[in-house]
Amino acid sequence: MPSFSLNKSNSLKSTSDIDAVFKSGQKISSELISLYYVKSSDKKLKTAFSVGKKSHRLASTRNKLKRLMKEAFRLNVVSLLVDVVNYDFVFIYFGSDKVSFVQVEECVKSLLLSFRKKVLS
Repeated sequence: MPSFSLNKSNSLKSTSDIDAVFKSGQKISSELISLYYVKSSDKKLKTAFSVGKKSHRLASTRNKLKRLMKEAFRLNVVSLLVDVVNYDFVFIYFGSDKVSFVQVEECVKSLLLSFRKKVLS
């Protein structure tokens, strides 16, 4: 099975691109994470991950939650989004508790399944 790597070319960094996702994109939510997405003109799947500073004061906690989301996305994107490539994603963690990788992966997987159903239907 081919793997997906999160590198600079797959990262959504531009402020204008991120604003476009929030302004004209659609939203899907799970119990801990929200997914904002919009169709892009690029032929790549670009992603951004965010954790709110108000709910998680320590930067180390925010960074750990982002690492968990990135790893869950990386492990599940190939199997769930094989034929979907030209979208921009922004994952936002809005839970107030520290959680395990299993819970984060479950939420990311359910978001990707919901996204796939919406796009392919």
